[in-house]
Amino acid sequence: MKTVMKLALGASLLMGASMASAAPADGKIYIVGEALSYTYSLDEAQALLARPDAPSVFTGTIYLTGDKEFKFMDYTEWGGNEYGVATDAAVSGKVALVSGSNDEGYNKLKVAESGNYYMVIDTDNLTAEITKSVYQETEIKYCSLFLVGSATAGGWSVDDGTPLYQEVETPYVYTNTNTALTATDGASFKITTALKGGGSFDAKYFYFRDADNSGKISTDNTDDRQWSVSENGDYKVSVNTVADTISIEKASGDSTGINSVATGAESASAPVYYNLSGNRVNNPTSGIYIEVSGGKARKVAIN
Repeated sequence: MKTVMKLALGASLLMGASMASAAPADGKIYIVGEALSYTYSLDEAQALLARPDAPSVFTGTIYLTGDKEFKFMDYTEWGGNEYGVATDAAVSGKVALVSGSNDEGYNKLKVAESGNYYMVIDTDNLTAEITKSVYQETEIKYCSLFLVGSATAGGWSVDDGTPLYQEVETPYVYTNTNTALTATDGASFKITTALKGGGSFDAKYFYFRDADNSGKISTDNTDDRQWSVSENGDYKVSVNTVADTISIEKASGDSTGINSVATGAESASAPVYYNLSGNRVNNPTSGIYIEVSGGKARKVAIN
């Protein structure tokens, strides 16, 4: 029998608590503290994302260590707006968020038990809800992932990375159902796990295309392997960090397969072929394939 632990952060503010502030303009808030595996590393701070239809409500699931402190921040810089609670006791029942800066004006939050927690933070109304996730099989490390590269709308600006949103019941799956991707001039992308750290382009903050299977993600940065698509358009992109898989489908529902970016020996040698599921085919027979040659990918028909 699963134990569900719920923290509903309600509307009543204690006297002297801060008034609600405007939502961060970039659609993200960040979580840091001793309760997180990365503690106070802003390079690794995870972003809770706002949905386009609710720009002041941020959601995300992550593993929290019980009886350890954490807080929320508008930006990954010290001295900005931060969120906590009025009491220094472990949170339970209805409480109110208050805001401050540099650890002043509020107390940090705690949860009583270690586990994966689903969080809903409303920065306009200074309310939140923190619930023990139904999923506890593995520790969730990321609240969101971001696509970065010349194939994306934000290009190589990590701060403008295209977000992948966490699924609530399966928080190890990250999806964006309307991702604009371009195939122009060999455009490509990879995946960052943290925005501030990803801005350094240190490989430890990225997932790369697996060397043997374009439908898999990998932390091996050999040749900086990336993904591309064969046609411009809107795509559904989904990443599963438990199975280490990625799927890329045209938003219309037509599968396009996953194109790999040729690097090193691939660029200088004979064409390499992949089926429309993104799997490499050494001896293609008749059918439709993705051909990678000279650093470019295209869809071809083999008779």
